[in-house]
Amino acid sequence: MLLRRPVERIIVEDDPRYRRVDMSEIFAWQARRAFVINVARGESGINLAEAALQVAAEDDAIVSHSSVQLPVHSFLNRISRVANDANRLYLREMPSNSTPQQTLQAIQKFLFEEQRFGLPAFGRSNIASGQVLDNPGVYENAKYAYLHELLVTRKGVPAVLAILLEEVCQRLLSQGAIDFAVRVDCSSLDRLPKAEVIPGLNRHMVTRADGRVLNTCSSDVLVEMLRFLKRAYWPFPWQSTPDNATGGFLSAAMTWLEGEVRAELQAIARTAKHRLERGIWTSPGAGDLRRALASSERLCILLGDDGPLERRDVAVLYLHAGDLAAASVHLAAYMSSSAAADAPREERDVLRRIREALDAVPDLSKAPDRPVLSVQSALDEQQPEIDTERRVSLTW
Repeated sequence: MLLRRPVERIIVEDDPRYRRVDMSEIFAWQARRAFVINVARGESGINLAEAALQVAAEDDAIVSHSSVQLPVHSFLNRISRVANDANRLYLREMPSNSTPQQTLQAIQKFLFEEQRFGLPAFGRSNIASGQVLDNPGVYENAKYAYLHELLVTRKGVPAVLAILLEEVCQRLLSQGAIDFAVRVDCSSLDRLPKAEVIPGLNRHMVTRADGRVLNTCSSDVLVEMLRFLKRAYWPFPWQSTPDNATGGFLSAAMTWLEGEVRAELQAIARTAKHRLERGIWTSPGAGDLRRALASSERLCILLGDDGPLERRDVAVLYLHAGDLAAASVHLAAYMSSSAAADAPREERDVLRRIREALDAVPDLSKAPDRPVLSVQSALDEQQPEIDTERRVSLTW
């Protein structure tokens, strides 16, 4: 009788032949730097579509561990094709005596009716004012705030649709298909965006020597997009208010001070982390600290002193990420603002407790100075070195 040797089971994920160097930190740094360089051009020079796609590229690098970067330029080329189709199928067929308003109406009809770019069923947000949610990510689907997802699925929140509308009009202007500047109405981000002609501005007046067209859409749409993403990935309970003054800060702060008491949330978070580390792109449900922190950091860079509440929120996320020095700096910046002085008593008490806890950390005061997040501090950030010893499994 022949005895069979037991077959040794090979765990593919542990086999070095099926592992590769993790490039995600490099890709994330490159996308963040491109975003910051864009923001540094100022309100008139920023390219909102490019900035929005760099946000998507950084988030993709954070979670996908892909060996290639998100193809930002491919999606920009896709927008160019949309603009070319609008020109070829609609604008060239219009009478020569058409007014700028009629031409603009044709562009919007092409985008929102012919191409069917539109809003998700919930419009701006799926979270109603006054709700307290354990997991905001269950209600806010992050894909609706990514420009590349809009180009694929044709559905997005109003802010991202406004970015697409503005970019298509800019492309048509730079091509000479239209000879008037357009402003996207951002007075309300609850509905389908509408553009309006800016009287007295033609193509020559808004085009720079390098061929770039001046931005005529408020960067508020970028802020709105990032706040949607922060909310979608927030890994703690969220209290929705009309002015978003409370948000998720108190729940995150109390969790850091007193610890998480709900085991089911921890189980959801562990499952989400396991799936995301293997490149399975699903809603994390219980949130994603890395992408919530990335969105908060970009908001601090974009808003600067005009966004004290963003500094408060990024500080509490730094606490959970274990970066106490950065948390201390941003907490101090927030507490010196008028917004902190006007905060509810409960929040001021929590801030005091956090400050006392940080002051009790040994050697924290001796840590190297950390700058408050800004355009300049982000530009000064050095590229991380590739850790060739750190390898990740191939995604299947």
